Amino acid sequence: MAYNTNTYFIVFLPLAMILYQMTPKKKRYYTLLLVSVAFFMLISKYLIYWAAITTAVTFLGGLLIERTLKNKELERKQAKKKASRYVKIAIFIVVGILAGLKYTNFTIEIINKFSSSFGTGSNIALLKILVPIGISFYSMQGIGYLLDVFWKHIEAEKNFCKFALFMIFFPTLMEGPICRYSDVKDQLFEGERITEESMVKGAIRIGIGLFKRMLIADRLNGAINVLYKPSESYTGLMVMVIMIFTTVQLYMEFSGTIDIVIGSARIFHVKLPENFRQPFLAESAAEFWRRWHISLGTWFKNYIFYPVTTSKMMKKWNKFGRKHAGKYVTMVVTSAIALFPVWMLNGLWHGPKIPYIMYGVYYFVVLLLEIMLEPVGEKFWNLLQIDAKDKVVSRIRMFRTWIVIFVGEVLFRAETMQQFVSIMKNLFAGPWDGGFFSGKILELGLDVGDYFVIIVATAIVFCIDLKLEKNPNLYEDMVKYPIVYRWAIYYSVIMAIVIFGAYGEGYQPADLIYAGF
Repeated sequence: MAYNTNTYFIVFLPLAMILYQMTPKKKRYYTLLLVSVAFFMLISKYLIYWAAITTAVTFLGGLLIERTLKNKELERKQAKKKASRYVKIAIFIVVGILAGLKYTNFTIEIINKFSSSFGTGSNIALLKILVPIGISFYSMQGIGYLLDVFWKHIEAEKNFCKFALFMIFFPTLMEGPICRYSDVKDQLFEGERITEESMVKGAIRIGIGLFKRMLIADRLNGAINVLYKPSESYTGLMVMVIMIFTTVQLYMEFSGTIDIVIGSARIFHVKLPENFRQPFLAESAAEFWRRWHISLGTWFKNYIFYPVTTSKMMKKWNKFGRKHAGKYVTMVVTSAIALFPVWMLNGLWHGPKIPYIMYGVYYFVVLLLEIMLEPVGEKFWNLLQIDAKDKVVSRIRMFRTWIVIFVGEVLFRAETMQQFVSIMKNLFAGPWDGGFFSGKILELGLDVGDYFVIIVATAIVFCIDLKLEKNPNLYEDMVKYPIVYRWAIYYSVIMAIVIFGAYGEGYQPADLIYAGF
């Protein structure tokens, strides 16, 4: 039961709303927990016990950490050392469960490949391991919670049911966003009554999400499946089609689903953090990642990047480097050391697949190159006596960033590294148009009408993004529009989905790409 299915919209969400509304205010978080457990079990059934173990370990770990830090019988240094031990044990268990379920067979496959290469002949059988939905998301939330309690950013939650709701709240379970406890705790547990305003604001986001998914992502799904068939080979301009289609579909699927979950939570007065902020307006790869999957980037920044950059080892290196190697070299080396674990873990987080890991390596290299070349770029524009903030320069940077994004998304989507390398090599192979002008693009399962809908809908989404750049509260402010204008927008979205949405015979809805993470 994914967020884009009839079962979710016609049965699950309305039933959750009715049960929530019927429950007394102080007990409504119990209802949200109940429907979240039901949502989890409808998809992963008995595998919910893994989530229960992770939740229990994190909850108890938080209590032990806080109690130790507040223990007046212990010296401050001693208390911190003991609490640190609890943090490490709890995180070890959480990561152990995550790694054991997601990466055991991946590790076995690598061992088998190495043993085969060296001719040892050993072949370890793969295990039958079932992975619960959203394990990466709720595990990261649990780790962040433990560290926030240890750093005294928040107080440990004393109510297990409230904490469990935070961990497996059903709108965030399959694709995020990854929440910090301090961002959502008050809203989750307040139990505010569903109102007309909360319904409308939630419905607006859900409508926008369905628009992105059904008119664009789902319609492109069949073509993407054809383009990535191992038996198919495309060259020149058709490779550019692969790059653009892949990027557009990934964005529309992921951001559309996030719109749906943000809208679902908004109905219950829970404002989830935004996960996208007009990523294709970015002028660098670094800015792109501040706009794309924001909650994941924020998590890595708060719990990996900052701790590394502020560690004793880095402080010693900065002092030594400035004295013996100069500011520039020190800055580059510091950036490399801090970025490497972030992007290696980013790649691994996405799943047990070599292209995912290389996706992390790819952005590590790109971001490090941006840092290294930034002074060169400034000197270049100064030499030409052009303001680096000039609109033309901004467009050039944006176009350059698009190329980085397109290549990265093909790497993300590729099944193997061989497939990715083959696609990129064929970009420069002949014939240069790859049959584009002779009608090859119409052999992907899409007709002229499909392409027309995709182009127009994508243009509409891009225009909305431009408006969101100027007014981040655009969706929330829609309820304040004049009634005629407001209802014209509502009906336009509904009619577009009903008339032009990709459903029925011949269409296969795009899978929730991040649901398996």
